[in-house]
Amino acid sequence: MSQKERVLFGIGKGCGVTGAVAAACILIVLLAAGCMGAPAAASQIPVGQAPAPRIVCLSSDAAELLVIIGAGDHIVGVPETLIQRQPELLPFLPNIVSVGDATKPDNERILALKPDIVMFVSRWRPATADIWGVSGIRLMPVESHNAADLPLIARQFGQLTGHHQRAEEYAVFCEEITGLVSNRLDAADPARPRVYIESYTDFVPFGNVSAAESLIRTLHAGSISGQVFFNATRVSPEWVVNQDPDFIIKMVIPDDTKTLESEHARVLKREGVAGLTATRGGQVHVFNGNLLFSAQAPVGMVFMAKTLHPEQFADICPEEYLQEYADRFLPGVDERQTMHSVPWQACQNRQGSDPS
Repeated sequence: MSQKERVLFGIGKGCGVTGAVAAACILIVLLAAGCMGAPAAASQIPVGQAPAPRIVCLSSDAAELLVIIGAGDHIVGVPETLIQRQPELLPFLPNIVSVGDATKPDNERILALKPDIVMFVSRWRPATADIWGVSGIRLMPVESHNAADLPLIARQFGQLTGHHQRAEEYAVFCEEITGLVSNRLDAADPARPRVYIESYTDFVPFGNVSAAESLIRTLHAGSISGQVFFNATRVSPEWVVNQDPDFIIKMVIPDDTKTLESEHARVLKREGVAGLTATRGGQVHVFNGNLLFSAQAPVGMVFMAKTLHPEQFADICPEEYLQEYADRFLPGVDERQTMHSVPWQACQNRQGSDPS
């Protein structure tokens, strides 16, 4: 990133403070309160004297964040889906075993690991969490997939594990990117496209309390489902057709049964989609969910910003930000597909992009 960019756009100043402060406050309270017999709050531990907690991490997003700040060796248990779907993390997780499903983990195995902390996604609190609390294990709900919240959460993780320097480096990286995007859009005030952004389940769009809705609003666009529905509300194909969005965005986690390209083709075959404004304009896109809703979220924000506002980001190459993330924090993430199809020309044929 050039010095000119940093000066022109005030990088590091605009990173969604409101959401980040809320997330950090929740995390601080959890660290301070803990459970029975919990140690001192991370915010009270002097620099350089943080403990080395043993962590069972049921959130793949939180596990990635711990890895990139250099705390992967603290993690002793992860869900099976992380092992299967995120192989780039495994070299940095030398002490892990599978604890099964993230929402219904193997309770006996978790207790046998004798963790100090169990992290889990807030809305997927396992039924056995109370048993861990009685055993003196600290329970830590985390939401580490929203770009605006990540800097403060990373700093709290740094305090928790003693990896302050790497956490700060990552936090500044996030702030620079979100600052660049926000300042460009604020200065230009572009037209606000109408976006239908669908979750991993067909015809279940992200609702008005989701990280996806927050992202779309930040990018000066309107989510047609977020304006109407809560999360996990199924809509009809006819509803989508009647809304006639400017963009259709579908989330996918690629695996052995589906690719971004195959899912893109499947969306285009839906009844009525061929005549929509999004389809006629070539604005139907399938995104790898790991790019947008994980520790990579600031990079994903650049991909989405250039997709929705190509004129404002004509000189920006999102693949370069992904490459920087891979070089500095997590090797290998630049080798997988990011989206299909890629609506710009200048950055095609780079690692991590889809040359379609």
